Amino acid sequence: MKQGLVRIVSVVLAAVFFAGLTNASRAEAGYFDDFFKGVKVLSELPNDINEIKENYQVTLDKLEQAQGTLEAYRQQNEELMASNRELAATVSALTEAQEVRDAKARKTRIMLITGAALLAGYFILLRVIRVVLRR
Repeated sequence: MKQGLVRIVSVVLAAVFFAGLTNASRAEAGYFDDFFKGVKVLSELPNDINEIKENYQVTLDKLEQAQGTLEAYRQQNEELMASNRELAATVSALTEAQEVRDAKARKTRIMLITGAALLAGYFILLRVIRVVLRR
């Protein structure tokens, strides 16, 4: 019975040992795969870094171009605002000049109508006085 127990224990230990060896070889293969994949990734990093640098440079160029365009638009906007102020002043001056002309024209019309009314009143008054004196 002792020998049977020893055999069973030795068979179980042998099975565990061989199972460990087969797993160890699989783990080893996985380790080398991971190692080679890591080396491959590390060897590709300079290319990725160069690509990122190129993209960064392209982005910087686009940013500088956009800033230049923005600066041109800002300058053009300032010029347009100055032009608008000048135009507003011109329109204001023209409006005031038109109001002055309209006021003078109204005053002239009133003077002409008043003069015509006075002249007409003078002749009518003379006629009325002649008619009254003849009676």
